[in-house]
Amino acid sequence: MLLIRLFLCLLTAVIVSCSSVEKREAVRAEHSGRMTIPEIDDLIILHKKQYIDLCYMPVLKRIASNSPRPCETKLFQTLERRYSMSYTQEQVDMAADELFFEDMHTALLEKINKDAKLKRTVRKKFKDMNELMAYYKPRYSFRKQN
Repeated sequence: MLLIRLFLCLLTAVIVSCSSVEKREAVRAEHSGRMTIPEIDDLIILHKKQYIDLCYMPVLKRIASNSPRPCETKLFQTLERRYSMSYTQEQVDMAADELFFEDMHTALLEKINKDAKLKRTVRKKFKDMNELMAYYKPRYSFRKQN
């Protein structure tokens, strides 16, 4: 009887914690005409969609995949170190922003260095990669926009 009660309590806790989960979306950001660089937006959206499905949602829902991906493991370990197992979606958002944009910095740098036209466009609009990341990070943040 005690085992059944324990199971029901655990099941209730899981259902309650999962019911308040809000899936984040990868939506194209608004830019002033001068700042629009579609190639960068497209790359960020593609990576963010994958990150949400493969890393963010499993960690947020506390559902470990059979073969954890490096990004899932890194996000989970970051949250576990900081908050134990009692992390909130807001805390997942903050950690996801940090880790996702570290990876995006590398992916964007790679893409920009391979494409001379894109490299010229970026140089006209941003003085360096730090400025570019500072511009894009708040526009593609995981944190819920008010």
